[in-house]
Amino acid sequence: MSTRFSSPDMPMHELGAVPGAGALSGDVPGAPGTAAPFHRELGAQLMAVHELGYLVLGELAVEQVCSRVAHLAQHTIAGVDEVSVTMLRGPCADTMAATGPLAAELEEHQYAADAGPCLHAARHRDTVLVADMRTESRWPAYTAQAVHVGVLGSLSVPLALPQGSGGALNLYTHSRTTFEGPDHQVAVDLAEYAAITLTNTIRYAATTRLAEQRKQAMASRAVIEQATGIIMGQRRCSPDDAFAILAQGSHDAHRKLRDVAVALVARAHPDATTSR
Repeated sequence: MSTRFSSPDMPMHELGAVPGAGALSGDVPGAPGTAAPFHRELGAQLMAVHELGYLVLGELAVEQVCSRVAHLAQHTIAGVDEVSVTMLRGPCADTMAATGPLAAELEEHQYAADAGPCLHAARHRDTVLVADMRTESRWPAYTAQAVHVGVLGSLSVPLALPQGSGGALNLYTHSRTTFEGPDHQVAVDLAEYAAITLTNTIRYAATTRLAEQRKQAMASRAVIEQATGIIMGQRRCSPDDAFAILAQGSHDAHRKLRDVAVALVARAHPDATTSR
């Protein structure tokens, strides 16, 4: 039997067999006609890892990675209607991705109240199951809103992200659910793999920003030194005096020191190309 692997743009329903997973709906050996939860769980995990493996470091922003994770969970875990990814940055919480409007709406209610399952999971790194919103007593205002919009069950799995941030993978269903057995484990495993991918993406973005800041600082230093040299030649003054003159011009014009330096260099060398 031929095996097809998904590309980043290939929907999950077009996936073929997954190596090593067996038939996802196959039978347990020795028990004809019996569903094989282990096979389904293993197949879902392999598909999740395979999809996350397509996310090349540096190609996607954090928001785009979160969107891929949310849609992957929606297609991988049985019984899920909508999925979202919550991320904490300090005291602030944001829905980085959602597969539908209900998930985003419910999380806005949690953010406004500063309480709810997705926030609890992200802050305390605990998996939070709400089996039936109609009987859940921990967040009465939130669960009443969930029932009102037709969401009866949810599962929020924490994302272990770098220090200073946190997150949760949130699954929502229109039916009462316990997310038992393989489905629960697939959600937990997917959250673990997603956290690794997100951590790498966050760190890569931070490293890239730092490198760009250093590059800009070096460029700023170079043009400031060039402008200082021009002032020294014009005023016959010391480097310290020349820099003081440049700084005073920046203060008087209410402009950044680098911008004043760039303007001075441009006037002195109108035909030269100055790196901005």
